[in-house]
Amino acid sequence: MVVAVDIRSARDRLDLARRLSDTPASATVRGVWFSMAADHVQRMGRAETVAWRTAVRTRRRFPFLSYSLREYLEELAVAAAIVDPMSPGDGIRQIWRRATSSYVATPFGRSLIRLIGRNPLRYLGWLAEHRDHFCNYGEWRLVPRSEGYAVMEMKDEFIWIEHAHCGGAEGLLETCGVKGTVESELVSPYHGRMHVRWEPHHPS
Repeated sequence: MVVAVDIRSARDRLDLARRLSDTPASATVRGVWFSMAADHVQRMGRAETVAWRTAVRTRRRFPFLSYSLREYLEELAVAAAIVDPMSPGDGIRQIWRRATSSYVATPFGRSLIRLIGRNPLRYLGWLAEHRDHFCNYGEWRLVPRSEGYAVMEMKDEFIWIEHAHCGGAEGLLETCGVKGTVESELVSPYHGRMHVRWEPHHPS
């Protein structure tokens, strides 16, 4: 089986050219995000793996070293085109949703869960406070609204808020073992909010 990948169409649908132009050259992310996009595609099967390796130049990246955000956006768009050719935005959402559970399965992720527990609010708060562990640009601020409802405010966030970050938040809720929803509210392509709602655990 051969997987046909229309990368040009995916780039256009994601408005990637403008996003790359707007992204500062100095912006970086950790290598772990590159590997999670690649791992997601490779789990899909041999044909998808061949398509990925054909489209993306093989390069070793270490999980906790920093690399160009522009390069990551390029590779994420390719992965999204393979995951969901009809809707690359949904492809990105799927990748990030699965990436959360994959990250929690790592030694660092397991230690994080032991530290903060499976509490969505504490997990979101930890992400907002430690964002500089993962990237060197932008701002996040967590605003708790009520029990089971919090808003993550994002400024100068060049990774797709409505696709990637919403998918990551959905994966977070799954990791915490709660039912919930995630909705985006964009002020601009790089500035907006994630509304995260979940059913709190109550003692029986």
